[in-house]
Amino acid sequence: MRSHHHRAGVRLFVAVAMSIAVTAAVSAAVAAPAAAAPGCRVTYSVSSQWPGGFTGSIDIANIGDPLSSWSLTWTFSAGQRVTQAWNSTVSQSGSQVTARNAAWNGSLGTNASTNMGFNGSWTGSNPAPTNFALNGTVCNGTTQPSPTVGPTGSPTPSPSPSASPTPSPSVSPTGGPPAARSMGFIGCSMAENVSQGYVAIGGQRMWGPYGTGGAVVQSWTNTNSSSWQAFDRQAAQYGRPTAVWVQICIFAQAGATYNEVRQLIANARQHAAPGATIYISGQPLYDPGQTCFLAGANGPELTDSLARQAGNDASQNVDYVGTFHLRSNEVSDGCHANTAGQQSLGRQALAYWG
Repeated sequence: MRSHHHRAGVRLFVAVAMSIAVTAAVSAAVAAPAAAAPGCRVTYSVSSQWPGGFTGSIDIANIGDPLSSWSLTWTFSAGQRVTQAWNSTVSQSGSQVTARNAAWNGSLGTNASTNMGFNGSWTGSNPAPTNFALNGTVCNGTTQPSPTVGPTGSPTPSPSPSASPTPSPSVSPTGGPPAARSMGFIGCSMAENVSQGYVAIGGQRMWGPYGTGGAVVQSWTNTNSSSWQAFDRQAAQYGRPTAVWVQICIFAQAGATYNEVRQLIANARQHAAPGATIYISGQPLYDPGQTCFLAGANGPELTDSLARQAGNDASQNVDYVGTFHLRSNEVSDGCHANTAGQQSLGRQALAYWG
């Protein structure tokens, strides 16, 4: 009897000990959640520059865990100032710049990317900024895990980040309204101005700005150019567009030819969804006496003339949408729209495309 009770006691002790051990392990797992692994990569470029001013473009790639919002910081080293921005809200204190996401691009999944752009001023020199950081994490192209320490003092490994799902193309139901963000566009910062205003007043069909500042006609004639690569990144996010607006945009010294315009149209068809509708227009026109120093005297009128020619050319099968217009009090620097001008352009776009 004594031997039997002794063995039963041992079995009971072992069972209780195992139960305590399992409970402790489960408690430790619950008490030590996996930590985030932040990481980012930034590509900075100057798409155009003129005396005293320039257009900058920043591609932001989140290679860490998903983000629901973001704030990108950097430092200018030569006194540059941001004067206008799109795809983000920018503030600057001395040489320190902070760009916060817009309403439509705050969510960045793992391996997802977005673009922001800006116009800026410079004197003397215009070196690339340094010290890019996304939500406080230095953007050096690697992830930087911060393990959480569990009750026993051992680091709890972070889970492997899951890949972002590939977006499905935006396709409108038959007979229904166009799907949101199913219309792409190409052009320069003037197209960005239209897009900025369109999104600001609640337009849904067309993409928001994505950094086309300085991308004139010659930037789009090569279907593999960096401008088209930026377009394709937008298409990867929203699906290949079922409509594309082609804005003919020029610098005075380069101008544009009709053959170049035809190449733009062909490239737009190649990068859009099969059978996509192609719209075309020139740069905005101004009040009499107003000259855009970038496009030169009668430059906007030239772009409108080329757009009309394409619209009347049955072989191109494009829809000429008419002209955009900026009043004198809607212009910020002789060319680009101020806030009121952006909203005016946005209302004109909404009237064209809904």
